Amino acid sequence: MMKKRGFSFSLALILCFSLGGMTLHAEAGASAPGAKPAPVAMTVQVTRSQIRESPSVIAPILATIVYRNKVVVYENKDGWAKVQVPGSTRFGYMFMSALTEKTISSTDAGRATSGITGSEIALAGKGFSESVEESYRKSSGADYSWVDAMEGYAYSPETVVGFLAGAPQR
Repeated sequence: MMKKRGFSFSLALILCFSLGGMTLHAEAGASAPGAKPAPVAMTVQVTRSQIRESPSVIAPILATIVYRNKVVVYENKDGWAKVQVPGSTRFGYMFMSALTEKTISSTDAGRATSGITGSEIALAGKGFSESVEESYRKSSGADYSWVDAMEGYAYSPETVVGFLAGAPQR
């Protein structure tokens, strides 16, 4: 009788450890350090965004994508999303803040500004919101035409890199 009970107990222990080990192994596989997360389809939620060669604002632009375009995100690190360039086998990087997991319907077509715009980011950096700037403009009579003109300037990535490197400007 003792042998039979000892055998049953041993068998029960072996089964518990085997099943417990399989469960731990499965859980470890799902969240193992270094394991890459599954790609996620996301939608562009800003009017326009660039996909760059590397995660840097001065990296060459591979593509420009617009509101409601879909991209597949393979990685999210330090605010940069590693994405596949639509219609290409190449990968690039774009700001994660330009993307949403939400589906944007065609009835939302005019709402690309629901996120934060580039102007709002620039104004926030100065400590102004658009309403504060407008109020200041009215009360002070300041002329912002030169500032507005400068906001329209566009520079190539090469020019920006040259400027940052201290190259003489033409």
